[in-house]
Formats: sequence, structure tokens, C-alpha cells
Amino acid sequence: RWHVSLPDPLADLADRIVGFYDRGTAPPFLIYQYEPSDEYAVRRELFDLKRWLKAKHEIGCQTISLAEVFWDALKEHGQLDMVIEAERAGAYEDAELAVRQVLANPPTLGDRIVQLVVEHGEEREAVFLYRVGSLYPAHRTSPLLDVLKDKIDRPVVMLYPGRVVGDYGLSFMGKSEPAYGYRALIIPRGGRH
Repeated sequence: RWHVSLPDPLADLADRIVGFYDRGTAPPFLIYQYEPSDEYAVRRELFDLKRWLKAKHEIGCQTISLAEVFWDALKEHGQLDMVIEAERAGAYEDAELAVRQVLANPPTLGDRIVQLVVEHGEEREAVFLYRVGSLYPAHRTSPLLDVLKDKIDRPVVMLYPGRVVGDYGLSFMGKSEPAYGYRALIIPRGGRH
């Protein structure tokens, strides 16, 4: 059995996930925001959280790399080589447009994630999305979460390297203009900034 307590931000995530299964709350859609330099620490914490959820509450965890989904979509549409060549040539706008079109056409990025959840998921689990940086700047994460919220009936946590701006904005890697309109609850790893 698990005898170690979780740090506060992870305990908050865990409580919301457990609450869905044990108390019948609505499935939480959460953004776990952290400083980009903390990437490897967050991965270790996620491993601990997954073990804790399984050991204490028999809740499985499915981790989905958005980078893998993204690269698979480009390969499937025959656009991978074109995007790589466009980036090598410095034609970033062409590469971004191609990526945006691939991820928007059926099956969309959201469709692909839902398919992974359905095909590989457990009945009692939480879904963790990571490597969101692979989508930037071609695809924003806020609309993706909105799509998933209507199609996935279990807790979803997006790991987000960046900064909280104000109460509801997120700046990817702390370098991009902040994006607002996230309907998911933002849980900062290091507390409020």
C-alpha cells in the first residue's frame, strides 16, 4: 500500500480525480501549470501520482503524448516530409499552415485523442496529456480542451509548461502572448504567481 502523502498541488489534482469516481462530481478538466525548467520534476511527480491513484483508489492513468499524436497525423496525411523541409528552409508559415490543416481535418486532433482514450483506456481512469509544446504555434490548447470536454467522460489533466498571467491566462513557456478562455481549472504547481 501507498504510505507517502502527495505535495499540495498533486493532492489537489488527486482529490479532484478521486472526487469524480467516489463522489459523483462532473469529470474535471484540469491544467497543471508549471515552470518549463521543472519538466523533469513534473514527470517524476506524475509517476508518483499515477502510483498513488492506482494503489489507494484503483484508478488507472492513461498518458497521451500530444507530440506522438501530432507526428502520427502528419505521417498519415503524407505531410511530415513537407513540414520538415519547410522548417529547414525557414518557411515557418508554410509549415504552420500545413500542420494547422492536418490537425483540423477529420480525424481532428481531438478525434484522435478520443479514439486513443476509447481504444486503450480503462473504465476507471484519468487521462493525462503531455508534450503540449509540439502543437505550438499551429494549434492552441484551449480549443482542444473544449472539444475533449464534450467527448470524454473521465478526468483529463493537461500538463502545461508556462506561466499563469492574471487569474485565467496562460503563456506557453512564459514567452508567448497569454491565451485566455480556458474552461479548465488551472492548478499551478508552485502556487499562485
